[in-house]
Amino acid sequence: MPDHAHHPGTGRRDPFAPLLQNPLAALFREHTRTGVATHAVPTGGAPLPVTTYADGRARINLGTGNYLGLAGDPRVVEAAGAALRRYGTSASGSRVLNGTTALHLELEAELADLYGTEAAVLTSSGVNANLALLSTVCGPDDVLLVDAHVHASLHAAAAASRGTVVRWRHNDLDSLAGRLERLDPRAGAVVVVDGVYSMTGELAPLAGITELCRRYGARLVVDEAHGLGVLGARGRGAAEQVGVLDRVDAVTVALSKSLASVGGAVMTSRAAADGIRAGAVPYVFSAANDPASVAAALAALRILRTEPERLARLQHNGELLRRALAEAGAAPVPGRGAVLAVPTGSEAVTAAAWGASFDAGVYTNAVAYPAVPRGKGVLRLTVMATHTDAQLREAAEVVAGAVRWARDGEREMVLA
Repeated sequence: MPDHAHHPGTGRRDPFAPLLQNPLAALFREHTRTGVATHAVPTGGAPLPVTTYADGRARINLGTGNYLGLAGDPRVVEAAGAALRRYGTSASGSRVLNGTTALHLELEAELADLYGTEAAVLTSSGVNANLALLSTVCGPDDVLLVDAHVHASLHAAAAASRGTVVRWRHNDLDSLAGRLERLDPRAGAVVVVDGVYSMTGELAPLAGITELCRRYGARLVVDEAHGLGVLGARGRGAAEQVGVLDRVDAVTVALSKSLASVGGAVMTSRAAADGIRAGAVPYVFSAANDPASVAAALAALRILRTEPERLARLQHNGELLRRALAEAGAAPVPGRGAVLAVPTGSEAVTAAAWGASFDAGVYTNAVAYPAVPRGKGVLRLTVMATHTDAQLREAAEVVAGAVRWARDGEREMVLA
C-alpha cells in the first residue's frame, strides 16, 4: 500500500500522518538499527525462571508476568490440551451467540467465588476487561476520577465512557480529596486505580482511598492485574492485602499474569455484570476467549487456591530480590509484590543498563518515556514463585553492576 492516503495536489491532509510520523515508532526503528533495541525480544521457549531466547542463550528471566510459574506447569498445559481436543481451537463466536462453553461458566463462577462477588464477566484480554467496565459506567453528567499513573488501558477505557474524566496526582490522597470536594454533589463519581502499579510495583493507598469514597459517596474500581496471585492471604491482590476488598465496587484482572493464560475478567455485582453483558462492546461484539486459554486459566486458578505455599514462595522471592538489590547498591522503588523497578534515569542509561544485563545473562524490561516521565527510566524486574534464591541473588548482582556501568559511562561522556 502507498505510504500516504492523499492524491498529490489536492491539499488534503493525510489522516495516516499520526501513524506514519509517530516519533516513538521512529525511535524504535533507530534503536533496532543501532542494535540497542530493548523491546519485543523474541524468546525460544516458555517463560521459565531460566528462559531460552531466540539467540539460543539461556538467561535468568526477570521480565515476565508468569508470577506463579504456572505457564509451563504440566497440569495447566494438560488442561489446555484437553480443552483444545474437546472444543477445537476457537469458540468462533461472541459469548451472546455461540461462544459460551461450560468452561467459560466455570471460570466465571470460580473467579466470583474467589473475590466474594455475585458475578464475574470474562473478556478476551485484561485491556478489554477495563474497557468493558468503564465504557459502560457513568452518564454525561458523571465523573471518573483516574489516578494519573494507572495502566494505559484504564485511561483509554475511561475516555470511552460518557462521563467526564478527571485525573488526580498519583497516590496523592489530598489531590483526590480536592477533586471529590469540587464535584457537583449530584454527579456520580467513580474512582479508578491500579492496586499494584505495573511499572514501579507501588501500591495504591487503598485504605485512604476507600475512606474518601465512603465520605463522598463514590464508587471504586481497582485493577488487580498485578495483584491477583501475588498479594493478600488468598492472593486476591492489594485490596485484600490492606483489608478493604469488601469496599471495592468492581475488580478487574488480567489472566495473562498469575493465571498463565490470556484474557481478563470483571468481578462485581450481578446487576453490574448483567449490564456489561448487555451493552459492553468488548463483550457483546468480540469472539469469546478460546477454550484452551479458559481451561488453562481455570487450572491455574485452582492451583492458586489449593497451593498457598506457591503464593508464599512468590512473596518471599519478591522481598528477597528487593533486599539483594539494595545490598548490591541498586535499591528499587519502594513497593510490594512481584514487580520491582530499579531507577536508571535517562534513556541512554536505561538502554545501556538493559543491554549489559542481557549480555550478562539476565533479562529485564527497559522502561522509558512515555511509559514513565522523561529522565525517570527504570529497569523493571518481575519475580516468579519458581525462581530460586541463588538465581535471584545472582540476578541482583548482575543488574546492579549493569546500572553502575551505564551510569559511569554517561558521566564519562558528560565530562568528555
